[in-house]
Amino acid sequence: MRRPARTILTAFGVSIGVGLIVALLSITAGVRSTAKDLIHVGRSDFGLFQDGISDLTRSLLPESLAERVGAVQGVAETAKVFVFVTTVNGQESSLVFGLDPDELAIKRLVIVEGRRPRGRSEAIVGDSFARINGVGVGGTLAIGKRNFPVVGLYHSGNRFEDIGATLPLQVVQSLAARPGEVTTVGVVVEHGHRSSEVAKRLERTFPNLTAVTEPGKAVKIDTSSRLIINVGWIMSLVALIVGGVGVTNTMAMSVFERTREIGILRAVGWRRRRIASMIVGEAVGICMIALGLGIGVGVAGAEAFTRRATVSALIVPHFTAAVWIWGLVFALGVALIGAIYPVLRAVRLTPIQALRHE
Repeated sequence: MRRPARTILTAFGVSIGVGLIVALLSITAGVRSTAKDLIHVGRSDFGLFQDGISDLTRSLLPESLAERVGAVQGVAETAKVFVFVTTVNGQESSLVFGLDPDELAIKRLVIVEGRRPRGRSEAIVGDSFARINGVGVGGTLAIGKRNFPVVGLYHSGNRFEDIGATLPLQVVQSLAARPGEVTTVGVVVEHGHRSSEVAKRLERTFPNLTAVTEPGKAVKIDTSSRLIINVGWIMSLVALIVGGVGVTNTMAMSVFERTREIGILRAVGWRRRRIASMIVGEAVGICMIALGLGIGVGVAGAEAFTRRATVSALIVPHFTAAVWIWGLVFALGVALIGAIYPVLRAVRLTPIQALRHE
């Protein structure tokens, strides 16, 4: 409180690091959630994707692959899915799913209003899509130069599907100018077989394919997500070091300015442990201020990133308990690192040395 400007500036510097941690972990959780929804489109057990892609929605596989996958031991059914990220009714980064009318992915959609599509020119939309975009049964979807009447609303229980629209597979392939290609092949495993074993069998049978059975694996093959996470951790480490240096400087200056005060406290009976706890407590206090500021910075940063990025706009930041805990751990870590040198300097002072200080 004696140097409020210095304290606030130090806290603000540490808050940048806290904000990075909060934003990074919330986006990572959002990536995992999106991956979980995508690999289970059509309620499949897992999905097959092209290996080494920038993100899962950019995977491209030959449509004919589904038939060969279906012949592999342990595979009960397959579903061809094309995920098209485009502008729908003027809304950028909207999801349009291309599904085969004869396969499980579309048959498992529960129609909550209207009816199932007939022919190639009719669309159905997820209930979340309808609520967000104000498009219901009787409305129209404008995609590119084509308009599609909405004949039904569906609910799948999969957030990824429910915020999108669905059209016949060949129509979406035409819109995307990718005839004969799909984004993923959903796989339903036969009873008595384990998903992980069937997934490994498929990867051995079809090189350059990845069977994504859980969200963590999706993040590993998604190069964009991996880059975001790796860069985020590097920046957070740098912020930890810079924040620690800032707190060290602030607390060292505080100890230097209060040398005589520390000498008096030692002279009246304060032990070294009590002096150390006072300095550490002040460092923690600064970092708790930084934690409050950093949470606000992190939430705003994560929201801004997911709104402005193109495909990443499909990712909703998840602010879980783990996100807040890691933010707290970061702040406390900076406080302890920053207090090490000032504490050592203070406890080594003898009362006489301190009282003689000018």
